[in-house]
Amino acid sequence: MKCIERVISFLSKLGCWISGIAIMIMIFLITLEVVGRRLFGFSTLVSDEFSGYLLVVITFMGAAYTLKTNGFTRMEVIYNRFAGAGRRVFNILVNLVALIFLVVADYWILVYTLSSYRFDTRSISIVQTPLFIPQLFMGVGITLLLFEVILELGLSLTRKESRDEKTEIGDA
Repeated sequence: MKCIERVISFLSKLGCWISGIAIMIMIFLITLEVVGRRLFGFSTLVSDEFSGYLLVVITFMGAAYTLKTNGFTRMEVIYNRFAGAGRRVFNILVNLVALIFLVVADYWILVYTLSSYRFDTRSISIVQTPLFIPQLFMGVGITLLLFEVILELGLSLTRKESRDEKTEIGDA
């Protein structure tokens, strides 16, 4: 289990790095567009489109690391009503629901991406970006998040406390 945990942790961190690089590229593109329009009277004509694609990369590739570090917002009102075994069961149920949702989402994103690739679907901009490229990041990001949920579920089932509870104990 430790080896699998390390691999998933590495993949989540890699996704986070990719997300961070996408943020830097987006900042550069937007800055270039603003400076170009303001000072030189030209436009890249693609910064808006590419920033949208980069936002997809940022969101999906960073999701697994966000889960790993307990960065997602949760309903504390409900979560705090449970303690000990009740919280463990609640975590298991939440992770099972997330697992089901992510498996279905991952499947349909894969179908969507393959369809875009097969039919050579492109954006309507001057660049005509093949849409399967940003869609790939959606599928990879969801898969990484799915790995983290499976890991969290495994930890909840095999230990008395999940990573979530360990973090809270450590923060207190």
